[in-house]
Amino acid sequence: MRVPTRILVPFFVLCLLRMGVACARVDVVDAQASYPEGPMWDQGRLLYVEYAAGDIKTWDGKQSRIYWRREHCGPNALIHFRHDHILVACYDGNYLVELDAQGKEVATISRDSSGKPFVGPNDFTADGHGGIYFSASGVYDIKAPITGGVLHLSADGRDTREVAGTIHYSNGLTVSKDGRHLLVAEMLAGRILSFPIQADGTLGPRVVWARLQDLAPATPHEDAYNGPDGVKLGSDGNYYIAQNGSGRVLVVNEEKKLVRIIEVPTPYVTNVASGPSGPDTLYITGAFEQWKPPFPGAVYRWTQ
Repeated sequence: MRVPTRILVPFFVLCLLRMGVACARVDVVDAQASYPEGPMWDQGRLLYVEYAAGDIKTWDGKQSRIYWRREHCGPNALIHFRHDHILVACYDGNYLVELDAQGKEVATISRDSSGKPFVGPNDFTADGHGGIYFSASGVYDIKAPITGGVLHLSADGRDTREVAGTIHYSNGLTVSKDGRHLLVAEMLAGRILSFPIQADGTLGPRVVWARLQDLAPATPHEDAYNGPDGVKLGSDGNYYIAQNGSGRVLVVNEEKKLVRIIEVPTPYVTNVASGPSGPDTLYITGAFEQWKPPFPGAVYRWTQ
């Protein structure tokens, strides 16, 4: 299915001279996205999901097209799996969908290997050995019981097991630069957790890696739910943290020091991904509305 052409136009130019960063340009890739999430570069194109529309879109540099759609899925994230396959996190449906290279559904996972269902699959990261870690967020309510967790899917897709629990809405996650730790966004606690990765893929005891309030001062109009959303390790060795509620991406180095702040017009920044040229080009997704349908949002390309 084809959707109307999106014109790529410069949105604004941002200079962060106070932080010693050169001017950056932000272009609008999709100005009419319905709560976009999960950007991922794939075979010369950008893929991203529209949570509110229930689909995956592709952008080839000129226009966006609908690649896949499933009712009641609520897609939230994408990741490569088994070479040319793609996993989709269906947050609303509480399952994962595996797509082949042609976008055909080949498998669905809704429970771990013990038979326990997982709630709110949210984001992915590769474990470096063909397997996948993914967050199961639980209930998005700061007053609800803490039920978020992290699961591991084996490289052959046959084993899915919970490796961490009792996380206050687990969201974005990434393997650390040294490959020895898993960083997990604990969104409703406003912090990033770190878990040592064991030889069998299980996780050791957690520690607090960083609190967002310590990384960057609060913005004047930030939302009460102002925790970390997507988290990515860039090829430059820095960590890119989408701050949902503040309209920005925090770039943090291995020493947990703020390198720069990337701002976009959408206050509810959901995720970020590098382009083919590395961290000099970033794709950022976000929404203007968090609570009111149809959840208008946008997808941006940031370059410096």
